[in-house]
Amino acid sequence: MALSTFQGPVRSMGGFYSQGPYSVVELTADTTINPTDHAGKIILINNSTLTLTLPTINSDTPVKSAGPYHKGGGPNTLSNVGISYKFIFLTSSGANTTIQMTTATNLFTGSIVQGKAGLGLVHVFEPNGSSNNALVFDGTTTGGVAGTEFTITAIYANKYHIQGVNLGSGTLATPFSG
Repeated sequence: MALSTFQGPVRSMGGFYSQGPYSVVELTADTTINPTDHAGKIILINNSTLTLTLPTINSDTPVKSAGPYHKGGGPNTLSNVGISYKFIFLTSSGANTTIQMTTATNLFTGSIVQGKAGLGLVHVFEPNGSSNNALVFDGTTTGGVAGTEFTITAIYANKYHIQGVNLGSGTLATPFSG
């Protein structure tokens, strides 16, 4: 099925699910994430030193004269607010796996729960709200051990929300940077 757009709520009595080879994307090289190739899919991080760049958040909506889709829900809207990206580390991070923004004005909100593999230690890390525009995983203290998973959602102009579980080792430290 091609790309489809709906106006108004969609209700399914039996649920929705994704399956098949196009529901998972495996990244092995530096990549700029984009809605067409990555949104709504499981993104497997399968290289120990990647740099992934999130798209700039566009919260613009068309003017009311644009027709029935004036609230930004038209098939050609440029707004990417509400789009989510789910990441899972298939391979433990090496010295430096980075997920970064395109500009310093895009920031993280939310939190990530970080655990120390096998020891039951848990910390909750949250961005500082003023400069954290990147996640840097080192495979040890800042996490990124295989099995780490989190979802990043564009929620507002210049705001990405993160939630998930980050696995680490050693003395746990925040993965938020910038």
